[in-house]
Amino acid sequence: MRILIVVFCIALASCDETHQLVDEVEDISVSANLTSPELVPEDTGVSAKISESKRAIEEHENEIKEEVKAELDKAVESLKESAKEKHEGAHGVIAGVAETLEPCGAVDCNNRGTCLGTKKTFICACQLGYSGTNCEETVCDSSRDCNGRGLCLGTTNQLTCLCNLGYTGRRCETPI
Repeated sequence: MRILIVVFCIALASCDETHQLVDEVEDISVSANLTSPELVPEDTGVSAKISESKRAIEEHENEIKEEVKAELDKAVESLKESAKEKHEGAHGVIAGVAETLEPCGAVDCNNRGTCLGTKKTFICACQLGYSGTNCEETVCDSSRDCNGRGLCLGTTNQLTCLCNLGYTGRRCETPI
């Protein structure tokens, strides 16, 4: 009767508990010398139940192993994908940093000044006669812009002529 109860428990118990119970049944069988054919008749089916339970446990363990393996494979693939994305992102950041750190040149100042800084952030130190953010404006010329009759202040885009005595007008064009 005890053996049947143990077999019933084996069918309902978890894997660890089942292993423990199977080991106990085997220990009881060996210590009581119940394994000899005379003491345990073949028709009771106890041996078959124990074998069947062991087989069920092994199948269940194999299923768990397969599930764990599948989950680990998914995790590895996810990690590989994340690493690939991080690598590509890092490459883009490095390229952006390299572009940001590229030094500017005279062309950024319209070849009329010295560029100080990088392509992204720079200041132009304009040559004499030029002004503006990118040295795009030329300084006015008194002889050209004020007709040689005054002093020119500013740039060609925004200038003021201080006319000599005897001349007036925006460009000192009118004699007084």
